[in-house]
Amino acid sequence: MPDLVRFTETMRGWLAPQPDLTHEDADAAGRAARTELVCILTVVTPDVDRMVSDPDHRSPAYGCLLAPALHPEPLRVEHGHLDLFVDAAPDGRVLHMRYGLRAVDVDGRTWFLRGIKEVVRRRWFPTGLTDTTTLFTDVWEGPDPVGTPRWRGILRMGAVGVVAQGLSFRGEGAMAGLAGIVRFMAYYLRRVSSVYLGPRTAPLRPEWSRR
Repeated sequence: MPDLVRFTETMRGWLAPQPDLTHEDADAAGRAARTELVCILTVVTPDVDRMVSDPDHRSPAYGCLLAPALHPEPLRVEHGHLDLFVDAAPDGRVLHMRYGLRAVDVDGRTWFLRGIKEVVRRRWFPTGLTDTTTLFTDVWEGPDPVGTPRWRGILRMGAVGVVAQGLSFRGEGAMAGLAGIVRFMAYYLRRVSSVYLGPRTAPLRPEWSRR
């Protein structure tokens, strides 16, 4: 029986309908306009070993988006995934946590959220806690991320959210699910440490944020 691991995370932040801005500027504009987005996701890894060996390190994700600027009612994530630590640079010095979420509102309109967390040692000290809790976000109206997004911003997970995420971990399989959680966390720590124990590297985000 494969070892299954699941956890829940909540990220919140601000979006602006100005995709020509940088994510930071769109975040500031959204904050001023009070156009908030809350993303509540449950990520399920049905088979930890398969996720680790998959080049995309993909796990399904489910949940909802709370974004009154998009729709007054919650948007249901009907199809989503998290790619956990994909090599974004050939030398492995930059990792991306990629989120792809297709959501639908109660009126039947579809929305697509693309989010990327960039893990890179850009300073002399590790910034892992910031990197793994900061989601640079673009939102398209429609089922796929085609053309220019409608909205842009940044979602973050605060200290309370990090603790809640850690407490939400559950496993199924060997040793009452503990074996899968241990292997999942070992993979997580191995990938993160490979970046922050290495040399300083320039982020890639200025390149992909303009796409």
